[in-house]
Amino acid sequence: MNLTQIGYVVVLCMSLWLGAAYAAEHRLPQHLSLQQQIVHLELDPNKVTLIGSTTLEFKLEKPSQILAYHSKNLNIKEVQLIYQGKHWSLPVTSPNRYEIIEHELPLVVESSAQLHIVYSAQYSQHVEGVFQVKGNQGNNYLLSQFQSMEARRVFPTLDEPDKKTQFTFHITTPKTYSVLHNTNVRSVELRDNMKVSEFSTTPRMNTDILTLAVGKFKTQAFPNTSLNTKVYSPAGNQVSLPDYFSSTIEGALSFLEQYLAKPFPFKRLDFVIGNFGSVAAMENLGLISLNENQIPQPNASIHAHCQFRKLLAHEVAHSWFGNDITMAWYDDYWLNESFTEFIAAKVTESLYPNDAACTHIPQAKAFYDDNSHALPLIFDVKNREDTLAYGQLHYTKGRAILEMLEQAAGESAFQKHIQQYVLSFAGGNVSTTQFSELFKARHLQRFIASFTQSTGFPLISVSKNKQHLVFEQQDWLNRENQFWTVPLTIKLWDGRNISQRKLTLEGDQETLSITPQTKAVFIDAGGVGYFRYVDNTGLEEFPFSKLNASEQASFRDNQQALAITGYINYMDYIQGIVKELNQLDIDTSEANELIGKLLDAFLEHAQLGSQEKLADYLNRHIKHKLDWSDILAQPFGGDTLKLFGLYLKRPTAIAAALHHYKKPHSQSHAYFSDMVSVLANSATKSEYKQLIKQFKQMPSSVKNDMLSALGYVSSEENVALYYDLLLSDATQGMVIDYRFQYPIFNPALRLASAKQIKKRESEIFKRVAQSALQWFPYNFLLACSSAQKHAVEQLFLDWQHIEGIKGKLDIVKDNIDQCTQRSQKISNSISAAN
Repeated sequence: MNLTQIGYVVVLCMSLWLGAAYAAEHRLPQHLSLQQQIVHLELDPNKVTLIGSTTLEFKLEKPSQILAYHSKNLNIKEVQLIYQGKHWSLPVTSPNRYEIIEHELPLVVESSAQLHIVYSAQYSQHVEGVFQVKGNQGNNYLLSQFQSMEARRVFPTLDEPDKKTQFTFHITTPKTYSVLHNTNVRSVELRDNMKVSEFSTTPRMNTDILTLAVGKFKTQAFPNTSLNTKVYSPAGNQVSLPDYFSSTIEGALSFLEQYLAKPFPFKRLDFVIGNFGSVAAMENLGLISLNENQIPQPNASIHAHCQFRKLLAHEVAHSWFGNDITMAWYDDYWLNESFTEFIAAKVTESLYPNDAACTHIPQAKAFYDDNSHALPLIFDVKNREDTLAYGQLHYTKGRAILEMLEQAAGESAFQKHIQQYVLSFAGGNVSTTQFSELFKARHLQRFIASFTQSTGFPLISVSKNKQHLVFEQQDWLNRENQFWTVPLTIKLWDGRNISQRKLTLEGDQETLSITPQTKAVFIDAGGVGYFRYVDNTGLEEFPFSKLNASEQASFRDNQQALAITGYINYMDYIQGIVKELNQLDIDTSEANELIGKLLDAFLEHAQLGSQEKLADYLNRHIKHKLDWSDILAQPFGGDTLKLFGLYLKRPTAIAAALHHYKKPHSQSHAYFSDMVSVLANSATKSEYKQLIKQFKQMPSSVKNDMLSALGYVSSEENVALYYDLLLSDATQGMVIDYRFQYPIFNPALRLASAKQIKKRESEIFKRVAQSALQWFPYNFLLACSSAQKHAVEQLFLDWQHIEGIKGKLDIVKDNIDQCTQRSQKISNSISAAN
């Protein structure tokens, strides 16, 4: 789910109550667990309050005079202790700062005891706990999101990943509504206009992957799948699943069962589709949540379909990694997400080998986030706010670590380790230490520790000394005495053949002997390396055609990083891209990857005063003759349209965007949002108002992408109109906080955007969840000048009372400083080329 900072500390505070061991303050007592929990809920999508009662059946490892559980914003009305057939009323007490309620009991209890609790709670208006969503045709519905630490918003429970138990839910709703849960309905009882649905008891599971949905749903069945998968979506919503949906699910199941040598661990695999805000999907056991905005149109790009297939495989893989085998505590969150990303890439590449480019080099995205303020993958977690620091690193960096580990151990040996992992920890909980100990080679254990417990990554340089290659590492972030254990696989080229050698780089330097025939070296075999690299050998360039697709992508991404930071001349890098692009057909995946690098140049590298010069250079040197009718029918047309229409501002591209936008049913076009971004960028004030009017008339399935696209404005008055739209009733139920960044992508509008946000502070505070406000400075991550830094500092002067915002603001200011330092070199390089 969707960033950042410090070290890995394990704290264990012990206290005694009648000999019972207690965990740290932020943890429940260690001796308490649940045999089972029964939950009764009254849920109505048209009300604002839920009514509940629950019975927690505790299992006690030692005698105790205290029972404890989690509760968050629950209005608890009654608590009863049930022990050995007798009842005691307990005083209602408030939770501590970690949302733990402890009851001192009137007697010592042993072995087992029950608490019965009656309470009520408000539905959330954000994607947390049980939240309300407005559907089409006035059909409200309820959805849930319990990860992380949010089940306690809905019912009192032991809301920790290692407190697995069985749950039995009884849900009362108006009889016209359907109810969905992790398990199937066991019985339904009608009571006047209401009905009570009793669900089958769940397997032993943790609270994060519980789920509920109430509303009017349509059902799409896939009877030919091995688990008779069903997909539920809100009635009235236009949801059309790709025709490969069921085959991808079946293919993922088959691959995983074979790769892991373990059958699917549960009995149900259904999906519920809805508006889950910024959450793409959630692996709820038996009933996976899938955001409607993730489903690509049939004619979407190959990349979009690749991402969706990988998303499906990712959620299915969670059945083993996360649902069956669960992290012991939230500091090991990477074990859930990195493993599923790693295996989802394998599934996608196996099922769709020709259309799997989205699985290549996940570390490319991670490098940007893994900066001087980043948190390591393993960091201290005590509360829900800490888990908000989870970011893409847990998916991208973590997966890259596993791919490096696979390469170092050998593919077959690594698979056996994973099979042992799945067998050893089935149904239980696991820590990184336990995973690491599966590898007997000490250097692999040190590798896992160094990359999960440290931030950043190394810069590896290779030079030649006689018949030896000399490998050296230094910290990319220029910290002293920061070293990693780095397993390397190196490709050597002798003019005819390629050979591979392995080396573990520990400390600052290692050497590798080579033959006199060696002509070229490539140190990132497989493209899996979580490092940047510089070749100072003086040997020939490694033949690009001899690299596989991942290695080519890694090489390009590495060149970009070296160009940004001044290791190589920036325009030499751009000229190399243009030269290669001119040799390719514009509608190929290889050309699309290069176009992506040029889009990065405008979005992240070229600053105010340089963008026009870069655009002029590209307009003069890109030689393709563009037939827009043909391009917009091709799998990669969207990025091509954005480059030429949004940044190079070619009139033919803008005209093509307008022509296709005006066609009937244009919102179903694969590149509809790209058309809107081009039109928003070129729009006058009156034209932009018309786009906003049309947005309000669009179906909900289209609005998410269109709302982001509308942010690519080019004037201050349209910035004001965009921010007014974000804060209007037209975007109720949509996540708006991160969308303030889109006008800020334009260097010319950053000061104006800060001014406009300042004017709307009070409105923003009302619309954006308190927990999300601390991330608001991240809208300015791409700012890049002393004037822009000053404007950001002034903007957030009145936000200092918001918990966590100071740290986020420091990150943004540091990013601005780094960008400001390097931008002058880039600007000079662009100017020299013109």
